[in-house]
Amino acid sequence: MQRVAFTFKIKPELKVEYKKAHDEIWPEMASAIKNAGISNYSIYFRKDGTLFAYLEVEGDFKKQMEKLSKLEVNARWQKYMDKYFVKEDKSILGPETEVLEEVFHLG
Repeated sequence: MQRVAFTFKIKPELKVEYKKAHDEIWPEMASAIKNAGISNYSIYFRKDGTLFAYLEVEGDFKKQMEKLSKLEVNARWQKYMDKYFVKEDKSILGPETEVLEEVFHLG
């Protein structure tokens, strides 16, 4: 099991809508995430719009994300969510993320 943490940004004024979208995540998108071996997925909000996300994944994170990115439901979800993201590269699908290096874990 690989633990992964990353950050990205949303427009802070859209926080309530962003949370609502995740409260009502499409069942097929939730299934796709789980089928990619992802569990314990949490997202936290800072007032400046920075989001901190944590998840655990079976196998290699990059490989699982590549598989997920090829799914039609993921493409639809990312397009649906695009209005929330703050990103410099508008050509990428989904948010611009920065994967964080783990420096400590107490298991």
